[in-house]
Amino acid sequence: MILRKDPHPYLLFLLLAFAGCTYRTDADLVNCETNHPVIAIDAKTDPTGCNTLDGDITVSATGGKPPYQFKINDGEWQSTGTFTQLNGGSFTLSVSDVNGCGSESTAVLTVASSDLAATYTGQEDNECLSGNGTLSVTATGSHGPFQYKLGTGSFGDNNVFTGLEHGLYTIVVKDSEDCSLSLSASVGRGQTGVSWSADIKPILEANCAISGCHVSGSQSPNLSDLGSVMNNASLIKARTGSRAMPPDGRSITQEQINKIACWVDDGVKDN
Repeated sequence: MILRKDPHPYLLFLLLAFAGCTYRTDADLVNCETNHPVIAIDAKTDPTGCNTLDGDITVSATGGKPPYQFKINDGEWQSTGTFTQLNGGSFTLSVSDVNGCGSESTAVLTVASSDLAATYTGQEDNECLSGNGTLSVTATGSHGPFQYKLGTGSFGDNNVFTGLEHGLYTIVVKDSEDCSLSLSASVGRGQTGVSWSADIKPILEANCAISGCHVSGSQSPNLSDLGSVMNNASLIKARTGSRAMPPDGRSITQEQINKIACWVDDGVKDN
């Protein structure tokens, strides 16, 4: 799967360097669909037992523009592709390059002494400014009843998690023998209905497509033209998300940043 991740630490530095209305050519823009790193699972070791936390996964990447950053599930980005102290379960490994382009892959670690297993179903998040996604978990195995927790939360009997924003989550399932299993779960992004004409165009016209900056005959790309905005939507999302845009002391609110991201995720529609 090809991803545009949250701004890579090195990308943030790059974006800040272009924070002003200095001239950029179209050649400076990066298309993540055609120029992205590919992640590979190099090695993995299953944990030796329940809750021994001695499993590990090693990944690497090629392509895109290094150096790379890696993360597992919804964890923090790191410069190395080795992840240790893992229990059994499914894990999503992600890579991001200096341009913020990335990809992901899934690895499964198995505890041979346990028959604990879990699956999930998800409901998409279609709210732009607040999450309404849902994850429902089903656990099986010889040692019920089961308990569940989301991320760093506490274990409980509830196997349905609501009010979630789109993205990756880690769910941990535990049986009555105290054997635990990690589950990488994803809440998809539904259509939020954010409008180009009513929401996005006014933001750009007031802050970015202004005299001497991102208009026809001035800095590229021309953000007063819908076609140009569509062609550069991922870059606009990344720059506004890192607050490297707009320039010259102007600022937009977090709500406006979120609306830009939602419009891009909706498919940059002329609506």
